[in-house]
Amino acid sequence: MIEIRKFILLLLLSSSLISSFTFAHNADTSPSPESSKITSSPHSSPSPNSSPSPTASPSPHISQSPAASPEALNMDSPGGLPLLFPILHPLPAANPVIKKVCDATDHPSECMASIAPFHSGESDPISILKMEMQALREGFKKATVKATQLNEDPAISNQVKECLDTCLETYDTGLFDLDDALEAIAAHDTPKLRAVLSVTISDIQTCEEAFIEKDNEEESPMKALDEELKKLATNNLAIATSLLH
Repeated sequence: MIEIRKFILLLLLSSSLISSFTFAHNADTSPSPESSKITSSPHSSPSPNSSPSPTASPSPHISQSPAASPEALNMDSPGGLPLLFPILHPLPAANPVIKKVCDATDHPSECMASIAPFHSGESDPISILKMEMQALREGFKKATVKATQLNEDPAISNQVKECLDTCLETYDTGLFDLDDALEAIAAHDTPKLRAVLSVTISDIQTCEEAFIEKDNEEESPMKALDEELKKLATNNLAIATSLLH
């Protein structure tokens, strides 16, 4: 009786092993539903060695328009300085001090655009003022170059040339005023600093007044450039004034 029981037990164990082996074999050879989906998915990534299809169309979510040039961006901006600083320079966006100082001026976007070419990492108010003063200095130099070229043009009338001579003198005076402003900063003389920077605004206005006093029929050829210079000069004065508070 014992031998018969052993025989039956061995027979049952053998049947169980055979079933397990058969199930495991089928599982290895049959693809799972998940693997079938991955293989047939139209969104699956191509193999690194495969070449993209030449007929593949661009994604509808990616803009195909060309990026605007820095010049175009600046010219389209109502607060740009297209004559003095036609090319946009990157300025650290996460600089709350520069933004706060420029926001206190009458022309904050011009302040940011003019400081950018001279930004060297400093962000304290005095350094920002010096950057804006440097921008105005470069503006005076560019205005001097243009006025000189016009003055040497034989097609320009003598009356206009007389006015341009006045403009050249005022631009030169403006450069000296900026030197005095730097000395006032070094001496911590804020009242003198404000007074000198106020004079730079008058220097720029003198150029336009020269044409008005001559009763010229023609508009000053320096008018557009002077308008940009005036924005920088008033920004300098505003920044210097904010140092007193």
